[in-house]
Amino acid sequence: MDSKNTDREFYKIFSVVMIFIIGLTILIAILSNVFASYSLHPSEQYKQEIQKRENQRTKPVANINLASNPIIKQATPIITASAGKLSGEEVYNAVCMSCHTSGVAGAPVIGKSDQWAERIAQGKQSLYSNAINGIGVMPAKGGASNLSDDNIKAAVDYILSESN
Repeated sequence: MDSKNTDREFYKIFSVVMIFIIGLTILIAILSNVFASYSLHPSEQYKQEIQKRENQRTKPVANINLASNPIIKQATPIITASAGKLSGEEVYNAVCMSCHTSGVAGAPVIGKSDQWAERIAQGKQSLYSNAINGIGVMPAKGGASNLSDDNIKAAVDYILSESN
């Protein structure tokens, strides 16, 4: 009988130990899932770090906002279609000034003859055509399509007189 009691005790102890090991395994699995959700997979962390550094490198140095620039002031009101014949200076101040004073998008700056020399060498007719029809990022008639060709030519003449 001694052997039956020993076997029974062995199975009892073995069952308790197995239940403890299975319970411990389940507990470890649950805890590892909980703690794993707090941190990303290393490859995801690497991708986030690359994106963060790329954003830092490609971040703009400055923002240009001509509408709120206190240096550039609207000297004359916006030109309307009924304005008729305007002087070159009036057209320049109302339409051309915003880009040709600051050099936005590569626009040649008024008064800087070195920036205008190559364009002047192409001839006035070429300058008139570019101003009327637009070139590069400059829209036709500087975006003021209600102006006549003569008004645009007067503005070109004014810019050239100020740039020589």
